[in-house]
Amino acid sequence: MAYYHILKERRTNLKLSIQDVSNQTRLAPQYIQAIEEHNLDVFSDDFSFVRYFVHAYSDAIGVNWQAIADEVDMDINEVAHQRDMALTMAQRRMVQQMPSVQKTKKSTKKKKKSWFQKHVSRTSSSLSTNQSQLIKVLVLIGIVGLCVLSVINFGLRAISNQKLATQEALRQEQLSKKEEETNKLASQRKKAKEAEALVVEKMSDETNAYQISNIQSDVKTLDLSITLPTKSKITVTKDDTVINDSSKVYTGTFTQSLELSENCTFEISIETYSDNSITVGGKEISFDKTGWQEGEPAVITLQIGEGNPNAKKEEYSQYDDNYYDYSNEYYAQGEDYNYGQDEYTEQTNDY
Repeated sequence: MAYYHILKERRTNLKLSIQDVSNQTRLAPQYIQAIEEHNLDVFSDDFSFVRYFVHAYSDAIGVNWQAIADEVDMDINEVAHQRDMALTMAQRRMVQQMPSVQKTKKSTKKKKKSWFQKHVSRTSSSLSTNQSQLIKVLVLIGIVGLCVLSVINFGLRAISNQKLATQEALRQEQLSKKEEETNKLASQRKKAKEAEALVVEKMSDETNAYQISNIQSDVKTLDLSITLPTKSKITVTKDDTVINDSSKVYTGTFTQSLELSENCTFEISIETYSDNSITVGGKEISFDKTGWQEGEPAVITLQIGEGNPNAKKEEYSQYDDNYYDYSNEYYAQGEDYNYGQDEYTEQTNDY
């Protein structure tokens, strides 16, 4: 099947009119009809655009151009060759039959007609070329426009994503700050509640000794705070064990966390006392200067529960030793007393 029959059959199967194909390819309808009817004389002496027209027609209706390209080229060459041969033969017959003058006039007329036909053909070809170039330019502009729109869309999307990420980071930061403030307020309220329930009583039998009681069950530590108007070394012990850096000279405000046990004793020694403000668990503790001489360390004792049992045992042992010494002394005085009584008896007998 010839290529022009294939094109026409394909168009009719698609139920497309010649005008539909013309609108799609921008080719004149007479050119499309001439291709389907294999009337290449419409293109005059210039067949250079027939191949382009057939190619555009094939692409428009979905015919494989590569499959018919060789046939189209051969057909165009054959038609052009036959046309050239026919023109040559006609010219020869005219030359043979006509006088020289008529031949000259008719030749001139034919030449003029040929020039006119060539001019029309070239004009049509030029218009077709310009139309084709315009289509290519429009297609290129469309592709460039799509590329530009894609780049703009990508940039806007990137900016939007960055803006969303920044907003999310700010939101997370604000949530973190609010959570931190909430935890801080909760901790402050908890400490205030603990301090409100905490009871610190001065022990009547000792100076600068305090009994701490009514400690909440979930409280595991108490905060010790000491203001230091002047530089000073501070030593904090728990059950005779130092729990801070006693060699360091502190200034400003000294803080120490006191880990609580069921029964324990804390001792606080301020090497250079100068009316320091002392708080334990939010409760203020005063230092009694009775019996204290300036220049000596200020010592405060804090007793949790019954205090350190080892300290009581040691104190009791000292009390037993004193009691033992006191008995010996009493015994010694008894001997003297007895001895003096015997002596007194002997002197009485002598008398």
